[in-house]
Amino acid sequence: MSGLAPRLRLGQALVVGVAGACSTAGGNDQPGGSALRTGVADRGTIRVTIEETGVVEPERQIVVKSPISGVVLELPVQAGDAVRAGQVLATIVPDIAQANALAQLRSELASTEIAVLNLRREHQRALDLKERTLISEAEVEAKRTELQQAENQFEAARERLRLIEGSGVRATAEAQSAQITAPAAGVVIVRGVEEGETVVGGTSAFGGGTELFTIADLSTLEVKAAINEVDIGKVARGDTVRITVDAFPGDTATGVVRLVPPAARQQERIRVFDVEIVVTGGQRILRPGMTANVRIAGPVRDDVVRVPVEAVFYVEGKPVVYKVVNGQPAATGVVLGLSDLSYVEILEGVSPGDSVALEDPAAAARRAASGGR
Repeated sequence: MSGLAPRLRLGQALVVGVAGACSTAGGNDQPGGSALRTGVADRGTIRVTIEETGVVEPERQIVVKSPISGVVLELPVQAGDAVRAGQVLATIVPDIAQANALAQLRSELASTEIAVLNLRREHQRALDLKERTLISEAEVEAKRTELQQAENQFEAARERLRLIEGSGVRATAEAQSAQITAPAAGVVIVRGVEEGETVVGGTSAFGGGTELFTIADLSTLEVKAAINEVDIGKVARGDTVRITVDAFPGDTATGVVRLVPPAARQQERIRVFDVEIVVTGGQRILRPGMTANVRIAGPVRDDVVRVPVEAVFYVEGKPVVYKVVNGQPAATGVVLGLSDLSYVEILEGVSPGDSVALEDPAAAARRAASGGR
């Protein structure tokens, strides 16, 4: 605090000069028509709260895509329907390229399977002939190599077909269609296509493909709130949260901070942390995609010296409080602690019972000189 002393003494001299133009510290009206508003430092509780907005999201949701390109033939489910794992969501008729590829792959699989069976018989026959010394070991080894190559080709074709028919797809050669099934149980919150639309297979490009459905588990919801970097130090895992939405102004949901991310992101020229809040009660008022108002209960300190937030000013970047002694305000350097919406904790510089100005004395002096205008 010693570095502040020269500046504070200069500030005190200025304040003494304007104090005569202000009213007596206590709020008494003066003929000039203005009074210096004052308050009193006391002991009490500081309850830190952080208020922000966030977005309601399901804790777990799955985007369903079609592994093949084609036209949507049937959509037996709607948005809002509850589905079980394995339930048919859509039927896709493959486009010509996909149909030809599937037909060719099945033909290749059948051909390689026949080749494997034939080569197994030939290999066994070669083994029998070798026992009778009718062929050499080299000829038996050649048959074994041919069999292994055919088996590898068969497994590769079967794996390619498995990838196409995976992810819930069941394709049939007769109907040349594919059924998309639900990979998990949940509620359909988004249906992204209609019958007759053309869709692009999700395996055609990395991260591509038409999104057919979004299935969510609505039993557990969360709120992601963008907390300003200046407030993130007041938020900790386990803090309780009150959640409200404009659609139900009289109701409140509850939650708990589950994650305070280690890194910030840029949002409209400021850096924010996407804090995750798991909803623990009152889920009936929340819907995925809603904007939620969150009030996070941060640290609480009892029996601390505090002043109203209006009593703290900054002189050359340093916090000061204008103590009012014998009717004259004097700038005093202070060390701040926690603050809430009403009070600021004072660690050094002010004692309980001190009278403090709730406005800039210079501004009050100018107001008094202008007759309160």
